[in-house]
Amino acid sequence: MVPVALGAAGVAAVGGMAVGVRYAPDYPGGHWATVATRMPTGSPVYVKPECTLTLGNAFESATGSAPVPMGAGGPIPPGFTPVRAVRCGVYGDSSSQTATQSEVRDPGVLKAMVDAYRTTHVREHVNGLQICPAIAELDPIVALVDAHGVAIVPGAPRAVCDFIVPAVISATRDAVWTVTESVTVHG
Repeated sequence: MVPVALGAAGVAAVGGMAVGVRYAPDYPGGHWATVATRMPTGSPVYVKPECTLTLGNAFESATGSAPVPMGAGGPIPPGFTPVRAVRCGVYGDSSSQTATQSEVRDPGVLKAMVDAYRTTHVREHVNGLQICPAIAELDPIVALVDAHGVAIVPGAPRAVCDFIVPAVISATRDAVWTVTESVTVHG
């Protein structure tokens, strides 16, 4: 059994496989280092700039052929400058569901989001034997829309243990999102 220091997150996998440590400055051994991130590859993922506002509330591909699957984001093209960020949400209970579209239009917040999605290096606590928890993090599904109405879903860069870089999580979580449209369906 590997001891997990205070402040570290530990996860025991089925079958007693491993205990994971993430950001554990008090963990014996190891050191802080700047590590390269794994950037999204492939082509940018272009979408329609509005949520479907249906029960599955999501972004459709730019051609309208299908919803964009979770985790399908690509790189932000060079020179792409968003004027708004859009995210889709659904909440409710067994009697009704509300689909929402929320937006951010603050230029400073949008710049922080783009910078976060372009993060190439992060500070991580590393040691010779990297032990990772059995946790999968899904990319935030956010569309960035430029002044011409072109919308993309960026993929989040990944750091050690394939975790989303903290800057992306902070930029999308801490932004002030304003609901711009909503539809409620009663069951």
